[in-house]
Amino acid sequence: MRLFFALGLDEKTNQAAREQLVRYHHHLCGEGRAVPDQNLHLTLAFLGEVPDTKLPALQAAASNLALPAFSLTTSAVEVWEQPKIACVTFNQPPPVLFDLAHHLQTLPVWHAKADSHAFTPHITLRRGVKHQQALHLPPLPTQTFACQRFGLYASPSSASDESIPRDNEGRALYQCLHQFSLC
Repeated sequence: MRLFFALGLDEKTNQAAREQLVRYHHHLCGEGRAVPDQNLHLTLAFLGEVPDTKLPALQAAASNLALPAFSLTTSAVEVWEQPKIACVTFNQPPPVLFDLAHHLQTLPVWHAKADSHAFTPHITLRRGVKHQQALHLPPLPTQTFACQRFGLYASPSSASDESIPRDNEGRALYQCLHQFSLC
């Protein structure tokens, strides 16, 4: 399975903020492919292809993390030329978010895939966006997300796999395999 840890941002306390983000997401138009609404998340650690046999140990290691809950407030929508995405960024993310990402990226059970850049919290809205001018970016309303849990998610390894859940447009959906509480 191709796995990653993420903040799903779908807790009940975040319902209004998430709905506002989804409405904003629907107003973006122009270049690129929209990320399915159900897949909006903040990646903490991308693990890559992980054997099923490692899943219990990964869940146990993540369950042992004792970090406090925190909040994130959106700041802007940016287009990053590498990796060609339009994404929501955050205003002064708390140090605990970086601690959580670091711990999850360095679990002794399975280390995250090496990345060429430092962890930069963001929520990807569109992929395949090459230039800021190629996308109509309306002003982003400020939203605050309460982060009380994170999850271990599976993403499809193969686009042709018929067993993968899909949205109404046929796009593959991520599956949350397990949720973990923050203190």
